Amino acid sequence: MIRTEDIYDAAIDDAAFGRLALTLADALGARSGVLHWGRTPQHIAEISYSGYFSEAQMALYDEEFQGDDLWGIALERAETVNRVWNVEALVPAPTYEASRIYNEWIRGMGDDTFHCLGGVIQKDGTTGHIGLHRGRAQQPFSEAELRAVQDSIDHIGRMFAIRSKLDRARHYGRSLHATLDMVGHAVFTLRPNGALIDCNHLADLLLRRGDALSLRQRQLKALDPRDDEALQTAFRAAAARQGGQASAIFVHRDQGLPYVLSIAALRVGMERQIVVIATDPADRDMSLASRIRALYGLTKAEADVAEALCRGQGLEELSQERGVALNTVRTQIKNIYVKLDCSRQSELVARIGALPRLGIFDETE
Repeated sequence: MIRTEDIYDAAIDDAAFGRLALTLADALGARSGVLHWGRTPQHIAEISYSGYFSEAQMALYDEEFQGDDLWGIALERAETVNRVWNVEALVPAPTYEASRIYNEWIRGMGDDTFHCLGGVIQKDGTTGHIGLHRGRAQQPFSEAELRAVQDSIDHIGRMFAIRSKLDRARHYGRSLHATLDMVGHAVFTLRPNGALIDCNHLADLLLRRGDALSLRQRQLKALDPRDDEALQTAFRAAAARQGGQASAIFVHRDQGLPYVLSIAALRVGMERQIVVIATDPADRDMSLASRIRALYGLTKAEADVAEALCRGQGLEELSQERGVALNTVRTQIKNIYVKLDCSRQSELVARIGALPRLGIFDETE
């Protein structure tokens, strides 16, 4: 009666999710249906609705009658979670018939919706709702129809959870791109073999410029053969390292100063990736603090503290110079250790010391 494949198609297909409420309603012989999910019981991230009521009628419900929805209130009780109910078992027909929502909203628009199968579904931190409806002149939902929906509840819950995870992933991706675009450097993320995973807006512009770097079969390459040999050697060295050590090379172009590429390998979950920060010394901040900030994701304050530690400054001196409490400096140093995958100052100094100073391009020189 209810096809499992229709439910799982809706997990990754937005159009299929939009049709799912109507698909379920048709399978049950219901007049209308609604499905929605969110990350909290009060939140609605997505809704699939059969379209029986108009948008204006649903807007009126949201504005004036949601608090009077006896069916919805009854289904929110904790003991009803992950179970489908013939809602007349929770709200007797005479009670519903005398309610404001029935007399002023349902009957007020010339409708007679009177029977409902509904439930609240919770799965992997996602809360969903299902409702299927029939009119007063239609037959009430049978026990067999209730069991058919109940048998599908686990599948619907998993579908909600998958859509929630995909939604978070999309949001994370948008946030990550927005963050990388604010860095002020071209940023590439690569697989250990040098294949491109992603890049930010400035990196895309650098590739389009075509004056020093290019993509060949998704591999990041330098146009100058000698530079490319150094670049591929740096990739192999970064991929072979166990920590977050970084190196830097120059990549020449026909006109202007060479680009400076800072290269490090980082672990993302179980996967090892190479991060390449490409900077144009003609119009970008080439200071050591700027490069380690972009390469390791440090805040400006953390990058300044890391650079000061490499110069041999102590905690008290840093506290006085920066006008902050000692505990603030200690917290910043702890954050720096986490981001650079080290546990003591000597490791920090060695790691940053592996980044070659860039001579005339480095503001600290």
